[in-house]
Amino acid sequence: MCAVRSPVLPLVAATAVVAALGTATLAGGSAAAPGGGTGPGSATVHALVGPGVLDAPAGLALDASGDLYVADSGHCRVVVLPSHSGSVDGLRVRPGRVTTLVGGSCRGPRSIGHPTGLAVDAKGDVFIAEATAQRVQVVRPGVHRSAVTVAGTGEAGFGVSGQSAIDSDLNEPTSVAVDDAGNLFIADTANCLVRVLPARSTTLFGVAMTVGDLYSVAGTRVCGSRGQGGPLVSAELWNPVAVAVDRSGDLLVADQGDQSVLLAPTHTGTYWGTPVAAGDIAVVVGGTGSYGQYLADGLAATGGVAELNDPRGLAVGPTGALFVTDGFMHALRVVPSTDGSLFGRPMKAGDLYTLAGALPVSTRTGAGNGTRWVLAQTDTPSGIVVAPSGNAVFSDAGQATVRMVASR
Repeated sequence: MCAVRSPVLPLVAATAVVAALGTATLAGGSAAAPGGGTGPGSATVHALVGPGVLDAPAGLALDASGDLYVADSGHCRVVVLPSHSGSVDGLRVRPGRVTTLVGGSCRGPRSIGHPTGLAVDAKGDVFIAEATAQRVQVVRPGVHRSAVTVAGTGEAGFGVSGQSAIDSDLNEPTSVAVDDAGNLFIADTANCLVRVLPARSTTLFGVAMTVGDLYSVAGTRVCGSRGQGGPLVSAELWNPVAVAVDRSGDLLVADQGDQSVLLAPTHTGTYWGTPVAAGDIAVVVGGTGSYGQYLADGLAATGGVAELNDPRGLAVGPTGALFVTDGFMHALRVVPSTDGSLFGRPMKAGDLYTLAGALPVSTRTGAGNGTRWVLAQTDTPSGIVVAPSGNAVFSDAGQATVRMVASR
């Protein structure tokens, strides 16, 4: 599982990929999506990394220069797809080549323990969530690409809120996110918590914090659903597997046990069709909170058939649209924040749509018994990021690919 394949990728027509990403200049595998259809609207899918290079790719992150970082989980490494020729974190790189940033060994003192989540801050620090190694590490530019632990002890457990981050046990930290101030958010999955390592002493979500210490800002350590829709301090989470923070500092959580996406906003308002008060946390995507069919696009994101069954990745686009990957349902879904056209399709704010992957269709045997593939046939979409151009990049763990959905 840990044998690393050749890092060299065939170049695609670079100008096509550059134009598609807008602000980034990624290059990689073929320009066609395997198993894909044309789908509705005027969107296309480009393969940035084809099969045979990655093993179970998971979390993704983009830096300010448009370089794409991929958690190559099965190979126990983090790789970079550069947006330009030159240097990235001290590596000599050029478009069209996947280069290992750190890791490549699954055991030993310099190993990366099956990375699952990534985040990059404004300084270029790359944070790595290692669920199986029970820690979060960082690779800082110009520090010989060595990873340093910033949270977790390497032992599964629970560290009380307010103690040193490197002395605090975590339990399957699966995802990380960084806000504009550099504060690090961690999905502490098996503890059913979201933790924060502040970049400086501050107050976030009503919690006073000291730099260097780790704090709980969401969840009660009881895994469940009670309190959702009410105060953040008393609401339970159930296996949070992904976190994201938007430009306003609002916290989003993919709650796998509840099959939903929850929001804790910094200001009272209506978000993706759902009113949420500051200091509360509420479901903004998800149907019944348990397994169920997804029957049709264009219905309310919190309606009874707006089902998520394996939410894995979250991202907020430049127009405020919310993107969610659903591994079990083989799809990328999107909820626009305003009425209008998105990826060439008319969409209504607060409704849920299939951006790519599986869309159930009715057959003579019943509702939702067939499948139509929108843009591309996907297996297990996992991580997702959205470029400033609005184009979405996602990893597919089952197909060992990274692809981009772009407006034409």
